[in-house]
Amino acid sequence: MANKVPTQYVGVWKRSKLRRGTAPWDFTTRVFWLQTPCWHADIRVPADRPDFSGVQSLGECSDVQLRALLLQEAFCGVTIVEEDVCRWFRQIDYRLRESDDFGQMVFNGDDVEEIGIATDYYELWHKLPDSVGQSFALERVDNADGEHQKAYLCVAGDYFIYTRNRSMWTSPAVRARRKIEQGIASRFEMESFLDFESSFGKIAAGVGTITMSNLPWREGSTAFDINQLGAEIYDAARVDDSRERWSLITGSGDFPIPKAQAA
Repeated sequence: MANKVPTQYVGVWKRSKLRRGTAPWDFTTRVFWLQTPCWHADIRVPADRPDFSGVQSLGECSDVQLRALLLQEAFCGVTIVEEDVCRWFRQIDYRLRESDDFGQMVFNGDDVEEIGIATDYYELWHKLPDSVGQSFALERVDNADGEHQKAYLCVAGDYFIYTRNRSMWTSPAVRARRKIEQGIASRFEMESFLDFESSFGKIAAGVGTITMSNLPWREGSTAFDINQLGAEIYDAARVDDSRERWSLITGSGDFPIPKAQAA
């Protein structure tokens, strides 16, 4: 994959404030944007999300809790930078956004201002210091379920975002979203639409632990072990078969485990 982003983009960025048009400033939504050399992942969770204690699945959520989950945002895809304009091309998207996503970027050290071009908005981002270091992106395809059932793992320094697409195909997912917006979606349609995971966390001793997720019951759980990922990546490079496994996205960075160790 060509067209890597400038190195100053790579890392994890935490948003401190957002303004859209004349709306009030948003200082509270928890937002992280992880940028690898080519791929990005983004998660946005409102600070007033209700308590989910004792809930372990979408099926256990109350209607109020399901509606709260709909207010979150998450997406993952390819980033293209042209001069001072950054474009995010979403491969999978929790909200199924239909408009283009791009903005003017103004860097000042480890801070960057994102200024709307097609629409009036402003965001201020700050790079996390321990997000500087090795960065890469992995892709996982469930061949039994089809190409639409994809997952991505983006890593920058000590941080990661794991993003898994919903099992619904895009067309029925769009229909479900419209019915949700109209207030006529069934419980099954809401749960199916919300079956999309975006989990942010930190890596320590080779283990990725989830600290924030759009599925609250995932928080505190283990997302991956780096050595197991290394073994899968090594096998994927050696054997061409249809089994579900992680693979390094070409040009997306360098996986940190030597092949000999992964074997």
